[in-house]
This record gives sequence, C-alpha cells and structure tokens, in this order.
Amino acid sequence: AESVPAPDLRVKRAMAIAKMDMKDVGKFWKKFRKLDKEMRGNIDVEDFYEAIEEQRSIYGDGIFELLDITHAGSISFGEFIQSIIVMCLFEHEEVMKFCFYVFDKDKNGYVEKEELDTMLNVFHHVGNGEKLKGNPKKAHSTLKFAEGAKVEFDEVKAIAERFPSLWYPAFRIQNNMMIAYMGEKWWSKKKQHLQDVKDLKAKRKREKELEEDAKFERLRQRKIRKKMGMIKYYVCPWNRKAYDKMFPRRVKEQDHGLSAEELAELRRKAREEAKRLEEMMIKNPETAEWRNYLKSKERRYKVKVAKEKMEEEGAVAKSRPKTMASDRMARLERRREKHIQVKIQKKL
Repeated sequence: AESVPAPDLRVKRAMAIAKMDMKDVGKFWKKFRKLDKEMRGNIDVEDFYEAIEEQRSIYGDGIFELLDITHAGSISFGEFIQSIIVMCLFEHEEVMKFCFYVFDKDKNGYVEKEELDTMLNVFHHVGNGEKLKGNPKKAHSTLKFAEGAKVEFDEVKAIAERFPSLWYPAFRIQNNMMIAYMGEKWWSKKKQHLQDVKDLKAKRKREKELEEDAKFERLRQRKIRKKMGMIKYYVCPWNRKAYDKMFPRRVKEQDHGLSAEELAELRRKAREEAKRLEEMMIKNPETAEWRNYLKSKERRYKVKVAKEKMEEEGAVAKSRPKTMASDRMARLERRREKHIQVKIQKKL
C-alpha cells in the first residue's frame, strides 16, 4: 500500500480546522485511493458524487467554489479532504447559509424569486419543464412572493424552519458524505471535541478579561485613594464616586456594542474630562472651611461606627444566659476532682 503523501497546504488547512493528526489523514487517504483506481493522484468529480450516492449539482459543486477549487473535472487529495471536512463540519444554520451563498449568484445578500425556485428545483432534481411533487409541491405552493421580490437570509431560514421537507436534500448530501467518509459516530465525536475546545477558549478568554478588569479596578482605586488621601478614602467611602469622572471605569466593547472607533473616541473624551477636573482642582483648591467640614464629617462617622459597635457588643452580652452560683461551684468541683484523678494516675 502506498504511504500517505506529505500534506500540502489544503491538507494542512483541513488538519487545522478539524484538529486531525496524520493517522486521521491516512484514513481519508485510503478512501481517496479506492476512488483513484488509475492511481493518477486525482479523482473524477463524478466518482466523488457516486461515493456519496448523490447526483452532481450546482449545490454540490458550490463547496468547490467556496474553497476556490478550480477543478477541470477532477480533484486532488488536498481538495478532496478539504471539501469533505468543511462540508461535514457545517452546523444546521451554516448549511442554510451555504445554500444561500450558492444560489445568490450576484452575492448581494439576497436571492430573487427565480433563484429561490432554482434552489428548490436543484435540491429535488426537478428538470426543465418538470414541477415539484408530493409534500415539497404543497409546501412550495404556500410560498407567496411578488414578482422581483428580494428574499434575504432570515426569510429563507424562516421558510426552512416552517417547511423542512423543502430543504431536506441539502442536509441529506451532508449526511451521506459523513456516512461514506469516517462514519456518523466519528463526525459526532469530532464536532463535540471541537465544541469543547471552543468553549474552553471562550472560558479562558472570559477569565482573562475578568482578571484584566480586576487589575484595572485595583489601579483605579489606588489612584482615587492617592487623590483622596488614606484616611478620607477609608472613612468616607461614599465620596469615592465623586472621582469616577476623573478616573473613569473600564469601558467594554461588548457591554455597549460600540465599534473600535467609537470606543477610542469615548476613551479620548474620558481622558479630556479627567484632565479638566484635575485642572479645576488646581485652580480651585480646597478652602479651610471645606476641610473643616470634611473633618467634622469624619468625626461623626467614627462616632456612629463606634456607637454601632458598642450596641452590637451590648446585644451579645445581654443575649448570653446567666449561670447560677451553685452551678458555677459544682462545675469547679468537677474540675478539681478530675485534676486529682489525673495526678493519681500519673503516680501509679
């Protein structure tokens, strides 16, 4: 048996997408060699379709267009494995988007009524002069579009959810490809593994963002503490909010849905505001009356805290049950007897 060839650029891309090793590539190579009966290093596109028991169509050829495969009736091993990996790893909505991409000839973000009819005819192998039959015909008859109507992806998706029989052939091709190459169980495990990897990356990203937020907040509080003074910072915590404009909190793009340019502008304005407030503090320093007011406020706060502490301690003392003198004497006597017994045991 011929060994697996050195991976080219397309094979490396497929390996990166599906997180495969050379052992998995070897399995695809065996499938490819069975189709390459003449051992030319490439296979006919017709053989590719025959292996998945499907008729050739512009929908199936769309995967080659998506991956920039300019084939002349045959495809190489790299094009073979990349096409299968991409097609089989599509999720439900991605299959719908792929359908939309193939039949949106102008690539302008919508399909016209004629393009939508062509899509359904291709899915159900309806030739010229023929019409849909059975359930697809009934579902298609309920679709009402004006002449020249432009149907966007969200509308196509809603139609597919309402009439799944119309789009069943699109998913059948993917399913047949999964069965023919590696099996449904292998693809199910592969999708689960890729999803786990994706979730782990997202979790690490969130943890990193939280860590950065905490670091930024610690630095911000340090600046506020330096500006307020140590005593005022801890004794008058309610005054910290007054410094939020001077030292703004961290702005997150996902919290505000802003673009990079808008975020940069927002940060610039925050810096200008902080600079303005700092200049005002220099031009308008604190007066003696204001300092005396803050000191008296701090004293009142200390008195309030001390009073609350005393009340709590008093409540604890009052809640403690009182013991009778006779009970205390009996407890003391038991301790003496126990102490005497321990001494006697040590001498023995």
